[in-house]
Amino acid sequence: MKLHQAYKPLATAAVLAVLLSGCGGGSGSGESQSSSNETLDKNVKASISMAGWSLDMTPEFKTLVDGFEKEHPNIKINIKQYSADDYDKQLTADISSGSQPDVFPIKSLQKYYVYSQSKGMADLSDIAKGYEGDKNIDVSQYKMDDGKYYALPYRADAWVLFYNKDMFKKAGVSEPDGTWTWDDYTKAAEQLKQKLPEAGYDANSVYPIYQHTWQSVVQAFAQAQSGKEPKDNFFKGDYSYLKSYYKRALKWQDEKLTIDWNTASTNKVQYQPQFGTEKAAMMPMGTWYAAVLVEQQKNGQANKFEWGLAPVPQNPEVRNKSSKPITFGDPTGLAISSKTKGDQLKAAKEFVKWCAGEGGSKALANISTTPAYFSKSVTDVFFKVDGMAKDQLSEKTWRVHDTRPENPVGAATDTIQNVLKDTHSSIMTETKKVGPALDEAASNIKDQGVLDE
Repeated sequence: MKLHQAYKPLATAAVLAVLLSGCGGGSGSGESQSSSNETLDKNVKASISMAGWSLDMTPEFKTLVDGFEKEHPNIKINIKQYSADDYDKQLTADISSGSQPDVFPIKSLQKYYVYSQSKGMADLSDIAKGYEGDKNIDVSQYKMDDGKYYALPYRADAWVLFYNKDMFKKAGVSEPDGTWTWDDYTKAAEQLKQKLPEAGYDANSVYPIYQHTWQSVVQAFAQAQSGKEPKDNFFKGDYSYLKSYYKRALKWQDEKLTIDWNTASTNKVQYQPQFGTEKAAMMPMGTWYAAVLVEQQKNGQANKFEWGLAPVPQNPEVRNKSSKPITFGDPTGLAISSKTKGDQLKAAKEFVKWCAGEGGSKALANISTTPAYFSKSVTDVFFKVDGMAKDQLSEKTWRVHDTRPENPVGAATDTIQNVLKDTHSSIMTETKKVGPALDEAASNIKDQGVLDE
């Protein structure tokens, strides 16, 4: 898949130009924002707006609003619904015209740099500094090179390994114990491939693994577990660290340990029914899936079976210098409009601070949504939900991990990810060999002129 050289380098610049055309250029809000220490007078009523998407199917927004309003009865938050699929496009248009809501989510880090340069976001460094050094939350991924923050996390999903305890038991294969490497994972998959049919599972439709089609399922694990900081790989133009991860992924599909990429992509296979209807014994996926699985087991969309969480397998070729299992995941953050002033700004800051902290996190944990703040009391709330995995390894897996960004923040992020997305499909369809495909990607990215020198 040849990259069109005239197109890709303009992607980030074009979005930024649209944003800046309506906001005046420059970085951040460009104005001094009131300190988060300036609290809203409890006797003053304030009304602010907040962006959200798919409100009927995404309860987190109303959950946060309801929880905050209960504790702050003089503040009213009105949710403005956006399209889930076109959220960034619609938000870009609103920022360009200066009509963005007072508070709006930043879906992933891939667009964060562009938004941060739009002059449409308030500087939230005053709030962020209150969370720096707090062991229960990591705000560092929103810190720009100039030391400023323009968003704070309210969700912090990390990728873990979901596994079907019943399938392991019936097959007589040892469950994950929290120490697996990718080699251990492969060995367990090969054992399950042999033993699941003997345990009564259909060999033609049930697989040891489900490996979803997203590029992150290969690339982000490799980047996080390479032994280097993600930025040091991502912006340098050498993507050889991906080779061993792609060779393993191809081995899994060639040995029919998982549905092959072509079939999954062509048939638009969804990960929820693959695991939920016991078509796969293991599945790497973000912690957001726990809420889906709990709900689907209640309403009958998923089978009833015992499941658990384990840390994602680790790189067998690189010693983990972290005291925690290394995984990946972009936070989901909240930003505030630079147009918001006075009591509305103070109310918006109070809301974002609450969402990032223990109050908002308990509210989200109560609906099985992984929050940003991982205190013991938040963890207790999450695992008390009926239908949630209850074992000790699951709890530790959810709470303890070293999470590296899927999208390191920089001006080149969007461009690089678009090139690597094409590379991913060319490798997984086996239309190109791993080495040449990665070399071509590096060459194409270098031609954009966006890499660190």
